[in-house]
Amino acid sequence: MKRIRHFLNTLQTNWSEDPAARGAAKMTAGAVLVAEGLFGVARGAANRVRGRRKNGPGGLLGGIISVCVGVVVIGIGLFMAPEDLPDQVNTQGEIVDVESRRNSEGQTMHTPVYAFEVDGREYRFSAMGSSSVRPTIGQSVDIAYSESDPRNARRTDGIEGAFHWIFIGVGALVVVTALFSLAISVALIVLGIMLFRSGRADRKAAGETGSFFSDLMSIASKASSGEIDVEQTAVGQPGSSQGNPQSA
Repeated sequence: MKRIRHFLNTLQTNWSEDPAARGAAKMTAGAVLVAEGLFGVARGAANRVRGRRKNGPGGLLGGIISVCVGVVVIGIGLFMAPEDLPDQVNTQGEIVDVESRRNSEGQTMHTPVYAFEVDGREYRFSAMGSSSVRPTIGQSVDIAYSESDPRNARRTDGIEGAFHWIFIGVGALVVVTALFSLAISVALIVLGIMLFRSGRADRKAAGETGSFFSDLMSIASKASSGEIDVEQTAVGQPGSSQGNPQSA
């Protein structure tokens, strides 16, 4: 939300009438937006000034890493998803027993044992995972089994049946959130470059010149180190008058 607020604050800024002051302020605000969009350094600098540590990379890098993490989590979920049997039959079974054991931490873990019938013959199998909550014997469960070999069976409802969907859902949420963050980063970079170029034009009209990239990297470096107070630029103050040469 702070990144969006930076974007909106800059759009609402009332710039100075003095071309030199306006140009300096626009260049500062533009460079801060570019730095925030690329690396998230504006927020990182603000956090360091306040004595807080920044958690993880931001900007484009953070968004790309998050997309990759989300895709990996989705892949894990797809890998864990059970394959449908070519001769799959769905039926009702029940929990007929509970296997209990203690884990390495001394906590009692319970594994339900399921049973179902095919042509009057009972088949049993244990759950893949265990839980600290003791299952209720007699509870009805959904079972899928192979018609050619009923011993090949699994539970299809509950957490056991939907466990892979948890990974897929979490991964999809991470990807969507990361793509939204990437879109914000691109918007910040585009606005920052436009603002920086506009500021250079204002300063050029006032008789001041300099290299585009040297000016941009110089201000971005100051934003990263905390030398520039982000809260005092157009990024930090919505609708306020900007363009004081000293503050810029």
